[in-house]
Amino acid sequence: MKKRIFLPVILTSLMTVVGCKKYVDKGLPDQFDDNTFWRSEDNIRSYNWPFYENFLGYGNGNSFGDFYFTSFSDDQASTAFTKFTQNVPASSAAWDFKDVRKANIMLERIDQVPISDEAKNHWKGVARFFRALVYFNRVKDYGDVPWIGRSMDISDTAYIYKPRDPRTVVMDSVLADLDFATANIRVKDQDNTINRNVALALKSRICLYEGTWRKYHTNPQLAGAAKFLLAAKDASEKVMASGAVLNADYVTTYNSLDLAGNKEVLLYKKYLPGYLTHSLIGYLTSSTPMAGPSKSAIDAFLCSDGLPIGLSPLYKGDDNLANTRTNRDKRLLQSIDTVLCYNGNLVSGRSSSTGYRPAKFLQPAVANVLAPYNDTDAPLFWLAEVLVNYAEAAAELDNLGQYTFSQADLDKSINLLRVRAAIPPLQYKGAQQVAVNGATYTDPAKDATVPSLIWEIRRERRTELLFDGFRFQDLMRWAKGSYLNTSNKDIWRGAKVPDNGKVLRDADGYIMPYTATTAQRTFIDPKNYFQPIPSGQIALYPSGNLSQNPGW
Repeated sequence: MKKRIFLPVILTSLMTVVGCKKYVDKGLPDQFDDNTFWRSEDNIRSYNWPFYENFLGYGNGNSFGDFYFTSFSDDQASTAFTKFTQNVPASSAAWDFKDVRKANIMLERIDQVPISDEAKNHWKGVARFFRALVYFNRVKDYGDVPWIGRSMDISDTAYIYKPRDPRTVVMDSVLADLDFATANIRVKDQDNTINRNVALALKSRICLYEGTWRKYHTNPQLAGAAKFLLAAKDASEKVMASGAVLNADYVTTYNSLDLAGNKEVLLYKKYLPGYLTHSLIGYLTSSTPMAGPSKSAIDAFLCSDGLPIGLSPLYKGDDNLANTRTNRDKRLLQSIDTVLCYNGNLVSGRSSSTGYRPAKFLQPAVANVLAPYNDTDAPLFWLAEVLVNYAEAAAELDNLGQYTFSQADLDKSINLLRVRAAIPPLQYKGAQQVAVNGATYTDPAKDATVPSLIWEIRRERRTELLFDGFRFQDLMRWAKGSYLNTSNKDIWRGAKVPDNGKVLRDADGYIMPYTATTAQRTFIDPKNYFQPIPSGQIALYPSGNLSQNPGW
């Protein structure tokens, strides 16, 4: 068995098994001596494996993962209508800081281990990588959270019950963790483990998020947007120069049985029959209704001449699926199936909420393997995301007057993705204007508050990363929660189909996943940009120490 190719969550289970004799030899299995554990690099590595469980990938067994299942956005219509959180919960699994404590303990113990300074700094970088990741996830959900920079014991009540720190303090601390991690984590450690490129990719992801959040959320205006955007651009550029290259085929990133050696993927979640499997393909091949892509998402894909559907003479309309797919971005053709499936028009018993069947995760070799026994590998960090991160950070910096954007920025980032998608490169005409084949254009569907360059880069991100779990948080950081209002009818319409007496359609013939009375949702700013702090947590704190988010 090749231990190195397994995702650490698998390795954790294996070590539990092979470690049993060691515990028996030592005596009482329910005692743990902290002073005797921190003796070797292998022990540090063992302590580190459970951190990898933060990466959901395609999920574990029957559980949902980040891809496809994260369907609450304007890209997908869930099979049941999704509303914003309605009430303050008593508890929530999202309010969880146990891995922060775990990382702090690791940081405080490493210097006890008799290893080189290089090894100590590598593992401190890994601990800070995961602390940054955990805090990033907490800040996305809750905004201000307590920054815990050291481990605590039960007597440290002042620190345990410290109030929430401002978002700026927390994210500046996260940036410090990322700076240390990217400077000290090894260029290569064991196969498919955290290395410098992975740390840079996380820095690219987090800093783009925070930089755009600080730019677009102006109540109050948060300082430091340019600082984070520059960090995102720099981290992205280092990954782009590292030797990572795009796969020739877009779907190879998503439907491979083995991502080992894949030059586009920087870190992946390894699935293997008998050890760890998932249910993603099972959901897309069974009779369980699927969450299909919305008309809004389908319409976002360009035509093969590089123009949006509102301008391209090649656009054939959407009266039927053949027309929808004709002369379109290759990524659309690979992301949805060649047939529609819906009530009254089931295909092998399958149906989709919008008629469109998600297809880019499908793998013919496991087409008949039911959930939860699917074993295609899931990308966690990969070059395509870094490329769209780079383009967006550079364009936002130009918009802020902190950088001069040029054609070279497009050519080394999103134009590489467009070549793979068989569409012409995007051209930059200055002043945030764009062109294709020398002709400057403005998409008629463009948000009036967004310049054309940023709009087109956001389109590339949306189409490249369709179903990948980013869209909801993208809307949040851009302060575009209003896109999720059901007054935007194309986010909950599907394919245009003929009446068959069984499918619900609107007056124009588009599939309606929900009735008009059911589909009522209005985004409340600023309330719905954050989740409520669980009431049970507030009750645990001394009166007033833990504040609630605005509007809750």
